[in-house]
Amino acid sequence: MNDKILLSPGLSDLRDGDEFEGFYVVRESNFQTAVNGKNYIRMLLGDSSGSLLANLWDANRELFQLCPSGSVIKIQGTAECYKGKPQVKLARFRPAHESEVDPDRFIPKGARDIGEMRDEILAFVDSLSDRNYKALGEAFFRDSKLMDRFSRSPAAREIHHAWLGGLAEHTLNVTRLADDFAKTARINRDFLVLGALLHDVGKIEELSIKFAIDYTDRGKLLGHIYIGAEMLAERAKGVANFPRAKLNALQHLILSHHGRLEFGSPVLPKIPEAFALHHLDNLDAKTEVARRLIAEDPDPVRRWTDRTWMLDTALFKGFASAT
Repeated sequence: MNDKILLSPGLSDLRDGDEFEGFYVVRESNFQTAVNGKNYIRMLLGDSSGSLLANLWDANRELFQLCPSGSVIKIQGTAECYKGKPQVKLARFRPAHESEVDPDRFIPKGARDIGEMRDEILAFVDSLSDRNYKALGEAFFRDSKLMDRFSRSPAAREIHHAWLGGLAEHTLNVTRLADDFAKTARINRDFLVLGALLHDVGKIEELSIKFAIDYTDRGKLLGHIYIGAEMLAERAKGVANFPRAKLNALQHLILSHHGRLEFGSPVLPKIPEAFALHHLDNLDAKTEVARRLIAEDPDPVRRWTDRTWMLDTALFKGFASAT
């Protein structure tokens, strides 16, 4: 073996020209044809440090069938820079055996401690003075199985807070904002705080985590907004005499929190707390996207990132480097 080959490096640590081998998850895989008519496999490889595009040239469909999305493969390859962006040229790969890999190596982890986030979520539930809202919050977050899933779940597959514990982190960010905003906006604090805690709860059913973050069949068919509203109705049945009007209003917060029909909300916000939740949710998600895109931009010299579809703009990196 070439002693210069790096063994199992983090993808974010690779530099142009590095030869390496190791186990990585296939986050996406496509069989394509180049302009010269030759077939190749284009993959998005991932580990807990990030993702990189990889190409296997002169491939065939038999090889393509060995690297489906969500699988783990062992590869040999070379890191290279193409049009200013890092990628991988694959020399060979093989499917990994399940006994060879540790699932925790492939899912990014957040900076916040999961146990601390669980405690903070429960503290917000305990702070609710409305007995109906508090009972419903407890029906969710004092259920140990649900709390275990919620506190480990990502908030998205790749857009924002896409790491273990990302859902709890995003939820707490929005809930803190809601708690502060309600103090000055003359709106119902308990209603908005519980809505913030529950607005993305459907993501525990929408997303799955093993070697990669991906959508479940149910998540693809229904989406987390509908699933969350359905979960809310089911849990409310277990709370004695939970008022139908309050259930309708809480479901409205969940159903409208994306703010626009084309963004997946089946209804538009129609009460003050719903407008507040939509904008606070959007604020945290887009701020995290902007922070991450600047931090992960591969070119240290450029002062601007590429234009991103989610923010509909390029981002200025100069201010971040100056501070």
